[in-house]
Amino acid sequence: MAANYRLYKNPPTNGEESKGELHARIVPSMTVDINYLATEISNQSSFCSADVKGMLEAFTSLIITHLKNGKNVNLDGLGHYSVSLKCPAGVTKESQIRSGSISFKNVNFRCSPTMKSALSSMTLERKTSEKKEVKTEEQRLRQILNELQVTRAISTSRCMAINQCSKEIALADIKKLIEQNKLEKVGSGRSVLYLRQLV
Repeated sequence: MAANYRLYKNPPTNGEESKGELHARIVPSMTVDINYLATEISNQSSFCSADVKGMLEAFTSLIITHLKNGKNVNLDGLGHYSVSLKCPAGVTKESQIRSGSISFKNVNFRCSPTMKSALSSMTLERKTSEKKEVKTEEQRLRQILNELQVTRAISTSRCMAINQCSKEIALADIKKLIEQNKLEKVGSGRSVLYLRQLV
């Protein structure tokens, strides 16, 4: 599967007139969340999606805990995490500042060489600016059911991505499939997934 990109004109810099040079940007097909990852891992292993989601949440919590305690976190094959700090402006001497005045600024992430090497061979395709196709309800429902042939669970964001529609339309489609006994709602709040009903 290829990643899509679009070309954009570079903005002028330092008051100079733009030379019309272009730069490329990825056009994301979707945003993968923890529920989607849990389902994918579950489909490729003997673990259920709930167990995988619990492990991913525990994993995230431990990274936050270690960073809060002043440690760096290095994940082989993924990257290196560290915390940066900010001080009040105008400080020139150590005696002018106390610990309470220093605060969290950001999390720094340095991608691992392994990941960079793996991504260097990614396939790219130019995303054309053609008019977006407006799908009928029947087409959207069929697209969701086709997706569920690959994975048993689906999220609202995934329905939005595959049908290029708003959240309201995606939720209406999901509701329709639930009424037809083709989907079952599992979880609540931000952890909601919809499972394919096995007939």
